[in-house]
Amino acid sequence: MKKIILDTDPGIDDALAICYALNHPQIDVLALTTIYGNVATELATQNALRLCELNQRPVPVAQGALTPLKIDSNPVADFVHGLNGFGEIELPTPSLQPVTTTAAETIVELLNKFPNKVTLVAVGPLTNLAIALELDPTIVNKVDSVVVMGGAFHCDGNVTQYAEANIWNDPHAAQQVLTADWPLTVHGLDVTYRITFDANYLEQLASQAPAVGGFLMDAAKFYSQFYKEHHNFDGCCPHDQLAISFLCNPEWYTLEHGTLDVITDGEAPGKTSIKATGHSNKAIATDVNSEALLTDYAAVLSQAI
Repeated sequence: MKKIILDTDPGIDDALAICYALNHPQIDVLALTTIYGNVATELATQNALRLCELNQRPVPVAQGALTPLKIDSNPVADFVHGLNGFGEIELPTPSLQPVTTTAAETIVELLNKFPNKVTLVAVGPLTNLAIALELDPTIVNKVDSVVVMGGAFHCDGNVTQYAEANIWNDPHAAQQVLTADWPLTVHGLDVTYRITFDANYLEQLASQAPAVGGFLMDAAKFYSQFYKEHHNFDGCCPHDQLAISFLCNPEWYTLEHGTLDVITDGEAPGKTSIKATGHSNKAIATDVNSEALLTDYAAVLSQAI
């Protein structure tokens, strides 16, 4: 079993990734930790709890930072994900409650409890991870690996010409996390735009798992409308799923190794770059076997309710 902590800002693509992780037979989600981005942190926490109840998986949920480390908060992406983060598709108010420890405290606690056995997966702004590093710098030697969805290395960003949303929302945190001395793989827009969930595929998920797949199909209609209006294609990109699929199937991915950097201010805050080196424990994904990923995602979701 692959033990993971999933740091997330649900969000429709987060919901796609979370539902997969919670139903994957080889992934053990130790905790969901929440962050702002697609929605405010408080709503991200409630949405994470809602997804746990939808999937009948009572995973601990820890609420994270409310604001970036140094910059003012950017507006949430409600024009992409809807005011409620789920494309205005409502799930019941959760009966579960978040744990009392913060996201950063939960990350530190679990990495110390299971040294070198936990993968830290971050699919939102990286503030919680940066705070965890400040709380306990030794976690760089206690994590199995870190997997991030974020950045735009060899392509344009999606919020500015230079920056992808997760990195742009807290570039100072991203700079700390992407340069810390731990093994890290980043899935940026270079690779995440290579996968599309179209209407037919989402209908397949709904037919296989009426409760979970049906919710994802309905929520993704709002998300897909954004892609139609702004990118002129049918369907939606499940960005965060690329990071989750990598956990059990790294052989599907083409990686480029090197040292990473993030611009924190000036004219291009959030711009990410990679410099090739002879050896590095950092990598970015540049390609993926899309057919294998789509087949696997449907197979895992077929196990959901």
